[in-house]
Amino acid sequence: MKSKHLVMTFLGSLSGVIMMDSCAATKEYSATGTVQSVEFGKDGYTASLKDKENNEFDALISVVRMQKDYRVLKVGDNVELSGDTIHLDNKIRVLVQKIK
Repeated sequence: MKSKHLVMTFLGSLSGVIMMDSCAATKEYSATGTVQSVEFGKDGYTASLKDKENNEFDALISVVRMQKDYRVLKVGDNVELSGDTIHLDNKIRVLVQKIK
């Protein structure tokens, strides 16, 4: 009976920690780079960029996500992008919410 109580206490504490972590504010990712290429898709496009240190990253720019702020970048544009990120094929992909 005592071990059941310990397990229940542990699980309760663990679920509290998980809930606090999931409610924590996420920090928006920001990166600056020069557009190397643009590949158009269904509702937007993917731009490949390089930063000043020659690190490559992709920007997924969607009409749906950006709505009225959507704009098309061109090769050679130097921009600052911000949004959430995903990591795919050992490359950072920014799910762009803002373009500066």
